[in-house]
Amino acid sequence: MKTNDQILERMKSYDTLLCCGLDPDLKKIPHEITEKKISDEEKVLDFLRTVVDVTASHVCAYKAQKACFDVLAGGHDVLKKLIDYIHTSHQGIPVIVDCKIGDIENTMAAYIENMFGSLQADGIVVNPYMGDDAVLPLAEFADKSIVVLVKTSNPSGGIVQDVALQNGQPFWRHILDLVVNRWDRNANMIPVLSATVGLNMAEIRSLIPDRMPILLAGVGAQGGNFADLRNLLNSEGIGVFVNSSRDILYPKSPQHWQIAIEEVAVRLKEALNNERRTK
Repeated sequence: MKTNDQILERMKSYDTLLCCGLDPDLKKIPHEITEKKISDEEKVLDFLRTVVDVTASHVCAYKAQKACFDVLAGGHDVLKKLIDYIHTSHQGIPVIVDCKIGDIENTMAAYIENMFGSLQADGIVVNPYMGDDAVLPLAEFADKSIVVLVKTSNPSGGIVQDVALQNGQPFWRHILDLVVNRWDRNANMIPVLSATVGLNMAEIRSLIPDRMPILLAGVGAQGGNFADLRNLLNSEGIGVFVNSSRDILYPKSPQHWQIAIEEVAVRLKEALNNERRTK
């Protein structure tokens, strides 16, 4: 099954629009794990495997931030083992690697071999600034999800993304048009849109195919509004998902950390469901 279809299927069968970010930070991992006489790599893997175990029934996907693994000497192997663990122990949950790649020719080929060959990622995040050379090689991987930065949630993104073109449209709308009408030749694209900048989500949804999932960024720690979600739903009342990393992984709670992590995941899942059902 295509990764995009897996995400949509889990939205329906598990009644969730939640994606859990896997962004390890040794300074925040519970002392119960960091005090163990094992390597930093083993600590991270131990922690994230448990996170996956307690959140698996509440998410439609995982998104692993590659930079957080790269700071570890053996980070590549940790990420590889984590993806393999999810694939074998929790089959059907896609893992998107957030690496924001985007290059040309042999460099792009090396990225692809690393992400899809070595790591066995189900999807990756791409920066489309280098155009067809960066995106079309990925578009050929019909079974993978290609998550394309369109309108991001970082405050300064607008100095690039909001520049007006000759037709009066902002640059990010041009990128969205490319995602939908040029690059989605194998129905494997996912645009990233921001919940923090007051977009007309109903209008944007009308531009996006019904079966194309949308990643809504900036909800949670970055201050985005859940209410934007309802206008991005497709005809089945699904089709958009929200990633949360820090809120899930490092909750401030008197509960044992495993219980606290699952409680936050459930709470976020229910909050998203409440928003979509008020449509």
